[in-house]
Amino acid sequence: MWNPPRPQVRLRALRLAPLAAAALLAACAPLQTRQSLQAVNVITQPHTGTPLHLQRDPAQQQDAQARIDALLSKPLTADDAVRIALLGSPALQALIAQVQADSADSTQSARLTNPVFGFERLLIGGGGVEITRSLSFGLLDLLTLPTRSRLNDTQQTQLRLSLARAVLRTAAQARLGWVRAVAAQQTAAYDRDVVEAAKATAILADRMQQAGNFTKLDAAQQGLFAADSQLRLRRAELAATQSREALVQVLGLSAEQAARLALPTQLSEVPKQPSAAAPMALQTALDQRLDVQLARADYTATAQAAGLARATSLIEHVELGGVRKTYSDAPPQNGFDLSLPLPLFDLGDARRSAAADRVLAARNRAIATARRAASQLREADALRGSAWQQQRLSREQIVPLAQTVLDESQLRYNGMLIGTFQLVAAAQTQVQAVREAISAQRNYWLADAAWQAAQLGVDAGPGALPDSASANAAPAVTSH
Repeated sequence: MWNPPRPQVRLRALRLAPLAAAALLAACAPLQTRQSLQAVNVITQPHTGTPLHLQRDPAQQQDAQARIDALLSKPLTADDAVRIALLGSPALQALIAQVQADSADSTQSARLTNPVFGFERLLIGGGGVEITRSLSFGLLDLLTLPTRSRLNDTQQTQLRLSLARAVLRTAAQARLGWVRAVAAQQTAAYDRDVVEAAKATAILADRMQQAGNFTKLDAAQQGLFAADSQLRLRRAELAATQSREALVQVLGLSAEQAARLALPTQLSEVPKQPSAAAPMALQTALDQRLDVQLARADYTATAQAAGLARATSLIEHVELGGVRKTYSDAPPQNGFDLSLPLPLFDLGDARRSAAADRVLAARNRAIATARRAASQLREADALRGSAWQQQRLSREQIVPLAQTVLDESQLRYNGMLIGTFQLVAAAQTQVQAVREAISAQRNYWLADAAWQAAQLGVDAGPGALPDSASANAAPAVTSH
């Protein structure tokens, strides 16, 4: 029996539907890797001064290394350390590549699966041939395409925020590492000067003892001070080496580049006036923090995924296709086929329940992130203010007073009013005061960098906060 023309028209329209859907897909879900990197640069470049690039070929890598070599030709500044970290860190390049791969995977999830072409050729009795051709596609994929496209957009936002946060974390770690390395080098240089002076004093005391002008106790006290200074120098040199290597690791330098790394002799001067953050500024920083934005995007994506799970929990896949059968001895037949799973054993309640619980978890994570962020901002602001007060107290009072004590003790020692023990104690107090002044200066710049990172919602790692021992310690003045 001949098929009426109306079903044939429907079949042609049905056969064109997958092609139309594919064309629509090409416009709705393009690759966004290039756009994602540009969006990340919009977030990070105002804070780093350096655009982010994925170095795909040797020419780009050589250009980056040439720029790094130019920055290493002079003593490294904190800003240059950030530039080098963004230019040459292999770990950061690996992260960029991974995020772009995840972006492509997310785009893939928002596309329709390719239509399936089927062909069947059967021999029938009498030498006849039956040929069946079919073209099918996922109907449910087409129906859920708008939801999956929205989910893809949210996931792309998540990836951009995550990469931007990682870039700013790398920049913060580079700045913090630079501060620690310069301060450690400055402390070691000061201890080196102390050792030289202590050695000269110990040699003079030994000669005076041999001449009978110094007691054995006085000479021993001077020798003990010299030996203790050498011990402190060894520790300071080790700390300087460790801080320098930590900076090299953050910057991603090669062994040859690390050998050419030169640091300034001392840290920059601390501002004369502190800058306290206003409550409105804290609220603005809270709204702009990347971790808060990322938690909100995660909640949105989880809610969208839950909606998709509810829609597909009962029936996960529906195949719709057009079929045409031709016979060697009969008219062709046109039609369609529909295949879908029967929800007999799995009614989808577990998927729906899991999706709802994930939404609840994401919502609470977003709330917890916002509250933690507000606390971190207040803590970082208080830490920066306290560090400024401590460095000013150390620089303007403790160091001058310790120097005055040493000068007066030297005069009294020359007048034979005090002994060697008191003079050595005064010298130790003065040396410790200078060390603490360097630590206080370092702690301020660490606290300032931590405050900048807190405003951006970046966790710079365990080295972000100043050492509590150094921050709170004061030189012990020995009284007799």
